[in-house]
Amino acid sequence: MKIGIVSDTHKNRDLLNKVVQWLVKRQKIPTLYHLGDDYSDVAGLGDRFSELLQVPGIYNEKYISGELPAKAFETILGITILLVHCLEKDATDGDISRSDIILHGHTHRQELRLDDGKLFFNPGHLKGPLEKNMPPTFGVLNIHDRDVSATIYGLDFKAVHTMEMIRSESGLYRAG
Repeated sequence: MKIGIVSDTHKNRDLLNKVVQWLVKRQKIPTLYHLGDDYSDVAGLGDRFSELLQVPGIYNEKYISGELPAKAFETILGITILLVHCLEKDATDGDISRSDIILHGHTHRQELRLDDGKLFFNPGHLKGPLEKNMPPTFGVLNIHDRDVSATIYGLDFKAVHTMEMIRSESGLYRAG
């Protein structure tokens, strides 16, 4: 299953729509995860995806009041995925221990990191042309029965970073 992953759009719907168009038309991706800032940016995109899952950013009023949950869990083909905006603030040690993939945003810096059989994946940001000296990026997660791949793309739709992993009972490990 292929999943598009975006974060930190900060009301830049032009960049978000450019990425969504590529995800849907070129990659045939049925699912989009949005990792916050801004929660309302994906309004109106539900008809383009069979599933749209999102978490709010830390400045969202409904996040602050507790009306919106800060995290979401999804299980796909036996892989447990945790979605949070701010890893340090929103994810507990228990959340991380029960997850295979931890998707997070907030820093605007893309990351693919394996740590003790767990994938930490930050797709970067779609805020603008340059944010915190980082160009805009987004991600694609591909989950299969025996392997998982994670890729971060730039706005030229070329891979910036890719990680291929093998699934085992004790977690995810680099392939080859």
